[in-house]
Amino acid sequence: MTDSAHRLSARADKAPARQQPAAPTRPARARILQAPGAPARRRVTAGTALAGLAFLSLATPQARAADDTQANALPRFETTTPCPFEAAQGVDPARLHCGHLVTQLDREQPDLGTVRIPVAVIRTTRPQPRPDPVVFIAGGPGAAPVTSARTFELFSAHRFNRDRDVILFTQRGGLGATPELRCDALRDQRRFVYLEDHTLAQRDQAIGEVAVACLHDLQQRGLPASAWSTQANALDLRDLRQALELPQWNLMAVSYGTLIALETARVDPGGVRSLVLDSLVSPESDLFMGEAARNYADGMERVLAACEADPACQARFPDLRGALERVLESLRAQPLTVAIDGPDGPATLDMVVNWHDFLALTHWMLYNATTLSWVPLLIDETDHGRYAVLTNLLSRVFPAPARSEDYAAGTFFAVVCRDQYHPERLPGPADDRFGGYAMSGFMESICAAPELGYGAYPPVAPVALDTPTLLLAGRFDLITPERYANQVLHGLTRGVMGRVANFGHSTLSGYTACQTDIAGAFLDDPEGETDLSCLRALDPPVFATSVEAIPD
Repeated sequence: MTDSAHRLSARADKAPARQQPAAPTRPARARILQAPGAPARRRVTAGTALAGLAFLSLATPQARAADDTQANALPRFETTTPCPFEAAQGVDPARLHCGHLVTQLDREQPDLGTVRIPVAVIRTTRPQPRPDPVVFIAGGPGAAPVTSARTFELFSAHRFNRDRDVILFTQRGGLGATPELRCDALRDQRRFVYLEDHTLAQRDQAIGEVAVACLHDLQQRGLPASAWSTQANALDLRDLRQALELPQWNLMAVSYGTLIALETARVDPGGVRSLVLDSLVSPESDLFMGEAARNYADGMERVLAACEADPACQARFPDLRGALERVLESLRAQPLTVAIDGPDGPATLDMVVNWHDFLALTHWMLYNATTLSWVPLLIDETDHGRYAVLTNLLSRVFPAPARSEDYAAGTFFAVVCRDQYHPERLPGPADDRFGGYAMSGFMESICAAPELGYGAYPPVAPVALDTPTLLLAGRFDLITPERYANQVLHGLTRGVMGRVANFGHSTLSGYTACQTDIAGAFLDDPEGETDLSCLRALDPPVFATSVEAIPD
């Protein structure tokens, strides 16, 4: 998820023209990210430790003060050994370099203190790694990759990690960061509001009231609205690169993370060697506000049209549009109650399924190449009064209430309101297809709450970069549609875009398809010609036509 509007700092405005830095030497880098097979770090014995203590005891007060100042300098990277992140337990500890970036909470108000941002480096197993690691920036906003065991598992075996280190970066305010913009009431409201019989407006109001209270409480605790933004995350990345003494790195980002990556290339042009951007958010986009209904409707229309163009799907579901209209009308007249899996064990939860809950389920199904192929079957089964598929997918795909995860929910709302809420742009163009449904229909009322003080931050300027950039867009993406990638592409002098015909959001999420091979080749030679031929050979989705195709 993602979008933004943010101010460029004076430092960014004065950034020098992009220059190619000199090739880094391994010894300088090894001090920070020592790879397996590299010369061992100096061993500290009892004798050397005592010698160090003796030196300190003889040092002048001025020298000791200078040492203290250096230790407390900002920004800095504080290493923790062994790696403190529970999610990293499946990775060989010898391959991990973990710790926290410590930098200013608000760069315009330095007296407000610092933030501590979790960072994990997964070292390659090659004795001589390439000097430019890959930084993974997840979406959200507010994503915390270091809390995901699946992310560690994927990247420790990823082709990107064969000869480069991979750095996992948590966004400020995210889970595990200090401060953590945590709001358990938001998590609980999101978990249970979907169980009850609410209209769409009532759902939005229930979430909105809790979100406003949460954001107000965070601000009352001394966490200013200005501190949580795309630009702040970009400056954190610049600080991290400098703290790790890395001349350059590559940024691989997905969803809202692509906006952070673009801003990082703007504020730190010499430090970004290349960008791999998947499911883009452009500065001009408005995905959580006025464009949300349009984006959903366009994504659903693409699925319906793809089924109509597929002989097998059309033969199996000859009146799919009519079936969807009947399902929505039936659920408007009489919501359906089903028993779904609970979040804590075998107990089930009774969920009242309204028409907008049904559309919300399809919203999440369109994220993934496999689940989007089940959408016609879900519509048809529900239309015929068979609810096993609906119940199954509400338990396994729908994030709330059965699969609601613990996360720093306040970060999402703080960043979106800071970056994306511009009253002069709202409301967006009306789109009443599918009842005007939008997953994030509550955002405008939250950000408009007068006690929060949002709405005065100027929009970000359009992208204007010469950084080599690979852009990937999923055909069925209903969160970050292809037009956002085209908006970014217009501002890139060295950009190339690939369209993934069988995917929705986050096209690199499996890290095994042809787009991963393209991204790997691009990282090896971002200045060369990018071969997109395997994307052109992709077949459209194969839609499921029987219940047996969906695993229990």
